[in-house]
Amino acid sequence: MLLIFPPVAKPCEPPAGVSLLSSALKEQGLPCAVYDANIEGLLYLINSDIKAIDSWSKRALKNREKIINDLKNLKLYDNMDRYHQRVYDLNKLLSISVDYKRFRITLSDYSDSKLSSVDSRSLLKSAKTYGENPFYGFFEDKIREQIQDSDAQYIGISLCYLNQALVSFALAGWIKDNFTGKKIVMGGGLISSWMSRPDYKNPFQNLIDHMIKGEGEKPLLELLGKKNILKRHYIPDYDFVKGNLYLAPGKVLPFRASIGCYWSKCRFCPEKVETRPYSSQKAVKVLEDLKSIVQKHSPDYIHFIDNAITPAFLKAMSKEQFKFKWYGFVRFEKEFMDISFCHDLKKSGCDMLKLGLESGDQDVLDQMNKGTDLDRVSIILENLHVAGILTFVYLLFGTSFENQDAAFKTLDYVKAHEKYIDYLNLAVFNLPRFSEDADNLQTQEFYHGDLSLYLNFKHPSGWDRRQVKQFLDKKFKKQISQHSGIRKNPAFFSSNHALFFKSLHNIKD
Repeated sequence: MLLIFPPVAKPCEPPAGVSLLSSALKEQGLPCAVYDANIEGLLYLINSDIKAIDSWSKRALKNREKIINDLKNLKLYDNMDRYHQRVYDLNKLLSISVDYKRFRITLSDYSDSKLSSVDSRSLLKSAKTYGENPFYGFFEDKIREQIQDSDAQYIGISLCYLNQALVSFALAGWIKDNFTGKKIVMGGGLISSWMSRPDYKNPFQNLIDHMIKGEGEKPLLELLGKKNILKRHYIPDYDFVKGNLYLAPGKVLPFRASIGCYWSKCRFCPEKVETRPYSSQKAVKVLEDLKSIVQKHSPDYIHFIDNAITPAFLKAMSKEQFKFKWYGFVRFEKEFMDISFCHDLKKSGCDMLKLGLESGDQDVLDQMNKGTDLDRVSIILENLHVAGILTFVYLLFGTSFENQDAAFKTLDYVKAHEKYIDYLNLAVFNLPRFSEDADNLQTQEFYHGDLSLYLNFKHPSGWDRRQVKQFLDKKFKKQISQHSGIRKNPAFFSSNHALFFKSLHNIKD
């Protein structure tokens, strides 16, 4: 089988999903190859015959090779301004490598002014008119040889993000027309979300031979004739990662210690709607798997992609001292209130933790069923700061539980703790279409399309999206930016590059 991860996703690390699928297939004696068409495709466009349209693009074009090399050099991350110049220059080249009047393409995003990523008719049209897709030349020049060199009967397309949707279907249409007899299998996070809709009826049956929902290892093995395989956890197979290809200052490998979320109670979370079951192994077994990856691939960084790393596994990690650095998403658990535990995590290689605070108003958190106590959060943020672990804090505005007063409480809370927060991610709430809360709100379409996963809604307190965005732009961002130590997020790469700026972190006792 040939597994393809299509554009566009952040090109800073290899894809995790296809590495797990590859591992499952190979463990059962099934030949499998992986092709990361995302990084390859983006570099193909960046290195294509681009014509400068202004002085900016002319300068970027002249320094194209140096820009790419600089993003792979840790020294660049000593200077945030210089880093952003390189990133914006590279993104400029990418944006003008296509018909920029129709397509918007960045290092983390993709859209087409004529087609929608959440409408099945648009996706099928993208498949039919694949020759218009900006990656068509890449399909012909690079992916064709991958398919021709493979004896695989099945070609899997891993569609995880909305930014990949139109390109994925263009790729599927191209494969269908050019490789008669090949069977197309499509799965991934976005496919699973679509298939989880109560009203889902497969509109792609004449294009995609097999659609896979949820964790793909078991159904893919069954498709290939391996029945009754109950194993759910595999060690990722990163044999397809060759050389220094990705845009990061070192080898970053994603690793998942658990499936789903061990909390699974947050009312705002879209994954709660999909009812994905939580699954984990004993911490000691996960640690063994991690060490086997490290021994085989020698990563510089491990990116834990769990919804939230469990306290049990964090405790196991805190007893180790790894040669690699690591980061991932955690909840504000009681274990972090022990400063010695935080120091041990730092010694183990933890450079940054991502934390979903969501709100600085306790009433809002309680209504969200977040299970977070702000008094505990205050202690944890300070402990992590003292231990030298960067904090990337996520806030969510505009839920039905929040009003303007609550939003100002969040602002006050952040201002009171800003010296302990290194990065902030500010998001405006999108209501999951089939959530329990959607039944109790007056809703309207957010994105028009039969595959849209979110709704807009009339806020019970009149705290609508327009007001929320005005608050963030005119109040929150302005007040936080004044004399604040909170850093600007790395453009396009956000948390994926944030930990590389650790040399800018001043540890205070």
